[in-house]
Amino acid sequence: MRRRLLACTALTGLAGAGSAEAQWDVSVGGFHRQWFGYGHNNTDLRLQSFDQWSDSEIIFSGQNTLDNGVTFGFRVELEANSTGDTIDESYLFVQSAELGRLQLGSENSAGYQMQIFGPETGLPINTGSQTQHVANPTSSGMFRSPFGSTAIEPAGDNDGQKLTYYTPRYQGFQFGISYLPDVDPTGGDTNALVVDDAVGRYNQGVSAALNYVDTLGPVDLAVSGSLFWAEGPNGQGDFVDAYGPSTGITRSVGEDFWAWSTGASITWAGFTIGGSYAKVEEGRLRTVNAASSTIAGVSSTEGNGWEVGIAYETGPWTFGIQYYQGVEKGVLNIPDNNFHQSVSSGVRYSLAPGITLVGSVGASEFTAEDDTVRNGGTIAPIFATGGVVRGNRGVDDNAGIFVTGGVLLSF
Repeated sequence: MRRRLLACTALTGLAGAGSAEAQWDVSVGGFHRQWFGYGHNNTDLRLQSFDQWSDSEIIFSGQNTLDNGVTFGFRVELEANSTGDTIDESYLFVQSAELGRLQLGSENSAGYQMQIFGPETGLPINTGSQTQHVANPTSSGMFRSPFGSTAIEPAGDNDGQKLTYYTPRYQGFQFGISYLPDVDPTGGDTNALVVDDAVGRYNQGVSAALNYVDTLGPVDLAVSGSLFWAEGPNGQGDFVDAYGPSTGITRSVGEDFWAWSTGASITWAGFTIGGSYAKVEEGRLRTVNAASSTIAGVSSTEGNGWEVGIAYETGPWTFGIQYYQGVEKGVLNIPDNNFHQSVSSGVRYSLAPGITLVGSVGASEFTAEDDTVRNGGTIAPIFATGGVVRGNRGVDDNAGIFVTGGVLLSF
């Protein structure tokens, strides 16, 4: 349920732009999601079996349309489950039907926003939600990385400050581009001047996308393609690979970040089939601290991931299944890759507008790089796959199933 709050506002200082009597249309909305389920993990990880978790936001938005048709607006998202920033996204926009949309502030980039994905019916496995029940003990992250999601960003940036422009949609086509003055790989919002030659910091980035969304007779079709770039961090030197096919090759720790993604979806007669693919061609390189499950050296997010799903909707019911697979180099001087795959099947029931019940069952597998180098070659691995030694007594590997259900509210 949306509540409208109307406030009369005099718009001054914008000569000839529109009426000073225009009203702001302000709304409060958001979503609230609660989940409870069971997950089976490797016993060496010593994790709980049952977990209850949630994801919720309160969204404040408003807009004011001038007499000339130009609309000024804003959006602020308040996190209800905050482990980092309290405000998730906060931006201003100016738009019109003829000129398109200009955004300034903290928001995902154009390449992310315009990406097309396959349908998700059960637990969303293209966002890393499966790790709420089956843990990922590898050195690779799930967030904005093709190891765990095809929804990627330049060098892992998420809601950093940026300038974005979207063209009007013409004959089904729309183009968008974002400029990132600075890149925050933590997924947060720097919102301040940064030292552009700091070790490990990407200085600026660009994200661009083109998609096609249209209805052709009884068929709904959507296709997208995105490019991502970020300028490599200054102040870092070169290193020489010690293992694998790159042995002896000199690489720069400060190399630029390059990635791309694509996706497609088609809906007909209640069925939706779709999928997406993302690949990081270069970077994001970073140093890795020495620890029990890592090695002092250099790590990378280079890799690829893909997902495919099918769903069928009939009345208030939706049934579907989705599969995800991701590979990442991880620590570069270990001759292997980190590997992840997940599958989820689910059912959704629309109880009322804005109230959805979800049930899901699935499985996930996480396989780490060879651990013998990390541990000085002194600890024997527990098993081998395809002649490549993987895992160290299961500490960096995990496979399990999950059974979970959720109540999803949107308002």
